[in-house]
Amino acid sequence: MLKEDSEEASKRNSNPEALPNGIPQESDDIHLPNLINGPKKLSSSSWPDGSRKSAFQPYKQCVRTVLTNLQRGNTQAEPPIPQEKDVTFHTKAGQGEVTEANIKNEQDVDVYDSKGLTALHWAAAYGQIASVQLLVQHGAEIDKMSPDGETPLLLAANGGHHDVVRLLLNYGANVNHADDIGNTALMYAASGNHPHTCNELLLRGADITLTNNCNETAFDLAIAYNSNLVQAVIENYFLTMFE
Repeated sequence: MLKEDSEEASKRNSNPEALPNGIPQESDDIHLPNLINGPKKLSSSSWPDGSRKSAFQPYKQCVRTVLTNLQRGNTQAEPPIPQEKDVTFHTKAGQGEVTEANIKNEQDVDVYDSKGLTALHWAAAYGQIASVQLLVQHGAEIDKMSPDGETPLLLAANGGHHDVVRLLLNYGANVNHADDIGNTALMYAASGNHPHTCNELLLRGADITLTNNCNETAFDLAIAYNSNLVQAVIENYFLTMFE
């Protein structure tokens, strides 16, 4: 069944159905994060010096792979059930269950977890738009960086959560912020084949010419990762630039 689903997804990528606004239809990949241990992302190679400690690793050279085990068909489609002792302020944000009372119980809305991530990082990474809005309304710093330079916007773009990306940009997030290996939100969205997110970022001023520490642009990454839907969006963007 999983093999059939994978083949069907491949067909959709090779023959994207255009939406009314000309943006290809984004794939229906399921995102069911591990809220106990932090989100995991696959990579064909590990970070060379083994120094990356973010909860949102591993990384592949200059590019952080965005496909989860679930998307690759390697795990069952069942969300974990955190035990009471595992449910923290940060995991509640990731689950979309953080409340105003939870925020008021913290000394600081931007309190870090053991990985140097805030509740806003968690909510953005998991696409929890209501939690993102609540946290920002209570003073969460939009461009707060993790130890590796990741902002909530980068994590939202990495997951293809374009509604969260739009909200963060509306609150003033830096669209061209790059983490410590030079990747921007647009690069993450491109490598993950998230066309709606890429389109949102481009419309809001994302610089298509920026390169990461490996001298790769977002378009380079879209090609490298066979992100056909994103390639179509970027090519269309290039055409509009020359009109």
